[in-house]
Amino acid sequence: MTHRRLILAAVSLAALSLAAPALAQDLSPRESAAVTGETLPVDTLHCPVPQDVAVDTPPAAHPGQCFARVRIAPTYEAYSERIIVTPARREQRTIPAVYEWAEHQVLAQPARIEHRVIPATYRSVTETVVIAQATTRLEHTEAVYETVSDRVISRPAHSEWRRTFVGPNGVIPEGAEVQPTGEMICLIEIPAEYSTVERRVLREPGHDVEVHVPAVTREVTRQVIDRPERVEDIPVPAVYRTEKYRRVVTEARTEWIDVPAVYGAREARRQTSAGRLEWREVKCDPRRLGIQP
Repeated sequence: MTHRRLILAAVSLAALSLAAPALAQDLSPRESAAVTGETLPVDTLHCPVPQDVAVDTPPAAHPGQCFARVRIAPTYEAYSERIIVTPARREQRTIPAVYEWAEHQVLAQPARIEHRVIPATYRSVTETVVIAQATTRLEHTEAVYETVSDRVISRPAHSEWRRTFVGPNGVIPEGAEVQPTGEMICLIEIPAEYSTVERRVLREPGHDVEVHVPAVTREVTRQVIDRPERVEDIPVPAVYRTEKYRRVVTEARTEWIDVPAVYGAREARRQTSAGRLEWREVKCDPRRLGIQP
């Protein structure tokens, strides 16, 4: 509707601009100047008007007033109009599926039963083993002799003369007889002399003795079976491992979406009043213009 108005206003202005020169040819110089907006010399304003032509005169004019016909240009105003930038439409959109990571247990090795051979166990046992049995035997004990020492007189005590020389510093014992030759004779008592005589004396006579001979033993350590070898069934549990996988949270889908229109503002001008010719009072002196009755 707004575009239509603008087009009509533009056509009206074009028609007015084309019709103005033709209209000015049919008018008087004064009226043509008013229509075209030209300024005429003062002397051309006085022109005779035919009596039989109806002239558009200013309303409610008084004597002594002068009027000029002025062309009033059309007036316009700026306004903002709402225009559609993008019209509303309906679109088909594919919404992709939504995934997430999850974990689950995967059987890596199933449960089973293993047959295991348990070896025998041994322990050490220490035993006393008789090597020789206890016996008795007769042992002859030889006679025991003892050596006995006896002290016997080998030479009895007696007295005998002993000769010696007396020196310058010799001491003459009492009872000693000194010969003229310087020899001295002393009667000395010789003690008895003894000697040791050993003899063998029977201390214990020989005899037979019964001797008890104990058994001969020794300790022997040997390995004995503590627990014999056996076979056992041992259950082995299943082995699982954790794996990650992607699972669908929301399936992919297609849906229709209404996209609203996008509007914008556009500045425009529209005519508020059309151009026209209008009488306007002007200051003038009718006597100078020669318009006296």
